Amino acid sequence: MAAPTGTTVDQTDRIPDPAAGHWTEERFLGLPTDRRRVELLDGALLVSPNPARPHQRLSFRLCALLDGARPDDVEVLEAVNVRLGPERILIPDLAVVTLVDSDGVTCEASETRLVVEILGPNRRRTGEAVKPALYAAAGIPHYLRIDLGPDGPEATAYALSDGRYRETVRARPGERLCLTEPIVLDVGLAALLAAGRLPG
Repeated sequence: MAAPTGTTVDQTDRIPDPAAGHWTEERFLGLPTDRRRVELLDGALLVSPNPARPHQRLSFRLCALLDGARPDDVEVLEAVNVRLGPERILIPDLAVVTLVDSDGVTCEASETRLVVEILGPNRRRTGEAVKPALYAAAGIPHYLRIDLGPDGPEATAYALSDGRYRETVRARPGERLCLTEPIVLDVGLAALLAAGRLPG
């Protein structure tokens, strides 16, 4: 859409071009807030559209439940920048991080106890296949993957062991997800997704 007559469009407000040269952390963190998800991986940008409604619904509700069950030394954040290393800043759907006195733009991997990725049939972001390995290499102790399939949500929880994620819990469609670390939570994801509003 063209800008109205008499106005100008700031070029920096446009969606960044992933192919526009090498992206340093400084350049990446200088990007304007945007409605699309932009991540940094080894000097390249990963740009993806916002997810569909079921994804957003489940992410919001799961975030609220995790926040209500968390111990006092952590907080639960949605779509936060997690710095895994030099020029590696990814944005998991949810992250459980150590509660620190900081208003910074990023959370360090060393502060991050759990990352949650929610994947739908139309949401296979660039680099998704390598994300778990990157989280593991950065030392994040817990990883939760939720797949929004046609039969309902399926969740698999992993714990870091010898530098790799090992499956600890699996909840198939219709089954309850029972987490014990870093937050104790027992939830039926299908019911949570289908509910008219957040229970309670």
